[in-house]
Amino acid sequence: MEKGEEIKMLLLTGTLPIEEKSLLVDKIKFDGKTLYIGDKMFGYDMISIGATAMMAAAATTCEALQLEPPMAAVAGDLGQGDGSTLLYTYLTEDASSTGASTITMHYILPIRRGFMEFIEMLDYWEKRPFMIADAGSMLIAKATGSCRKFDLFTPDAGEICFLADPEAGHPAYVKSLFFAIDTTDVPYLIQEAYKYNNAPRYLLVKGPTDFIVDEGKIIHTVSEPNIPVLEPIGGTGDTITGILSALIGGGYEPIKACLIAAKANRLAGQLANPTPATRVVEIINHIGRAVKEVLDIL
Repeated sequence: MEKGEEIKMLLLTGTLPIEEKSLLVDKIKFDGKTLYIGDKMFGYDMISIGATAMMAAAATTCEALQLEPPMAAVAGDLGQGDGSTLLYTYLTEDASSTGASTITMHYILPIRRGFMEFIEMLDYWEKRPFMIADAGSMLIAKATGSCRKFDLFTPDAGEICFLADPEAGHPAYVKSLFFAIDTTDVPYLIQEAYKYNNAPRYLLVKGPTDFIVDEGKIIHTVSEPNIPVLEPIGGTGDTITGILSALIGGGYEPIKACLIAAKANRLAGQLANPTPATRVVEIINHIGRAVKEVLDIL
């Protein structure tokens, strides 16, 4: 196992679609049915898409590899922005005290001031964490010209279109040209994103073929096992981000972590024997075995 000697700590952050708006910061555990953040329980129905799927996948990966359990910083937000504001304030004022070596930001409402205050504060950390962004956090990074403040993005086909379009300030206003080629010419979209500094050093572009990229150069592609029924199952992109975050948080080199995550996520889907009615939590329960099997062959 490629672990560093220093203690590693992974912090996963994002909003949840719940009315409770108080900030919750604690260790994450997933027992196959329930996601725990400290004593707070999130049942089967809550582990569908977004931050909960990412966190369950990360916790499962850490347990399988005997890594330190990840930490969560979450708050409820139903679109009013109050939970998101709490998160940005925590990240700016208190997160440095956790000693997090890796931070993954998922969906948080795009509040420019709060986001930028946190990003600028990272320069004052004793040791800057490895920064990963998915979902809304990736999009506000592009909208604020902050992509190079991150180390790794995990866009899907639609999101890489947004990163590739230098003029789009919102995903709804991407040029039709880019949407027309979103899955047929991903390498072109990747090059456009780097041309305009709208990508960090590393990308894991998720889709029918996953592209693993270092400074614009495609290092690996992963397209097997190919299971088309996985595409419409919500949350399978979030689980890749969770696996990847756990691996990097545990000290794995970024490109290898991307390769393991892309392969293990597909294998976990295959092991779940999915149908269109399969829920992502059923796939998460196979991630531990999948990660171990992928590590055995790499």
